Amino acid sequence: MIDFLKYKTAGIIFSVSLILYGVFAYFNQGGLKYGIDFIGGAQITVSFEKEIDIAILRKAISEQGWQDAVIQSIGKTNKEFIVKLGGATVEGLEDKFRDSVDKATPGNTMVIKNIDWVGAEVGKDMQQNAIMAVLLSLLAILLYLAVRSKFAYAAGAVVALAHDVLVVLVALLLTGEPMTLPVLGSLLAMLGYSVNDTIVIFGRIKDNVGKMKDRSLLDIVNTSINQTLRRTLLTSFATLLSVITFYILGGESLKGFSFVMIVGIIFGTYSSIYIASPVMMFFSKRAGAKSA
Repeated sequence: MIDFLKYKTAGIIFSVSLILYGVFAYFNQGGLKYGIDFIGGAQITVSFEKEIDIAILRKAISEQGWQDAVIQSIGKTNKEFIVKLGGATVEGLEDKFRDSVDKATPGNTMVIKNIDWVGAEVGKDMQQNAIMAVLLSLLAILLYLAVRSKFAYAAGAVVALAHDVLVVLVALLLTGEPMTLPVLGSLLAMLGYSVNDTIVIFGRIKDNVGKMKDRSLLDIVNTSINQTLRRTLLTSFATLLSVITFYILGGESLKGFSFVMIVGIIFGTYSSIYIASPVMMFFSKRAGAKSA
């Protein structure tokens, strides 16, 4: 049997260090990057007469000051694209965009098929709604688990979920991946996946407390983690393979979503063992307590 909780202190130190580094990076880099859903901007649909290398299109756009533009190819041929320009303003945008692309693609006629705008105020409202959605999700999970079981279990699960959210935000910050609506959706989906891992372990702990009355809570938790380990790893590995496939083959539109799920699955499995369980034990008054 693996003594997982032997390393709980090291796990907590690692997590706290990672999050503190993320806080430092946040202030050093000026915060997260946001897509047009959250800061406003323009979404431009364009088509070309001939195929074009997306790198040429990206370079032409970045030279006009839109370094963080998101470009997605539509269809199997590189003739039609969706270009998202965060923070872009209405005045003069179409002419500026057309001039920069036409200079980079001589002899390849471009047609601007559509321009959709998201206002800055709407984007700000979306940011606030996104934060509220995550906080309400955590609160709902806390209340549900507190009703279904003791507060110690609810606290352990919610602290682990908050940890997972912070780790994902640190990953987004360090990689420069922008926060978009698909990324937010992936973050909420990741919360559901992560809490499921924790509930499986906690369910086994509650069962074993009644069966192992002569053993300490520390031993019971370790035993329970080992008993559920195979199921946890197999489920996580299978899901991880699917999400990695999306990340590699899904194109630009799925990269943010897949990236969050990859980080969330890895750290969700980790936090179920090294965050949720120690926190549950802490709130159970003492490591040897038999209450569950």
